[in-house]
Amino acid sequence: MDKFEVVKLLSDWNRFNIFMKLLEYDELCVCEIEDLLGIKQANTSKHLKKFKDLEIISSRRIKNMIKYSIKEDFLNENMNLIKYLVI
Repeated sequence: MDKFEVVKLLSDWNRFNIFMKLLEYDELCVCEIEDLLGIKQANTSKHLKKFKDLEIISSRRIKNMIKYSIKEDFLNENMNLIKYLVI
């Protein structure tokens, strides 16, 4: 994964906040992200797709809900970046 693409992705304020909430809560659905950040459903889904395209997040279906989380591989490979973002 290209580190530049990750930084570029996180340079958007909404995507950065989504990423930080996924770090904080481990797993969230679109409606939970909407409530936490005040972002409309369509925008939230659009941002999540960009994360999925870069293989940063994964999703799993629970009945009629899809939960999103940051991939363990991404966390392990980018620990220095994540530590920097969290501080």
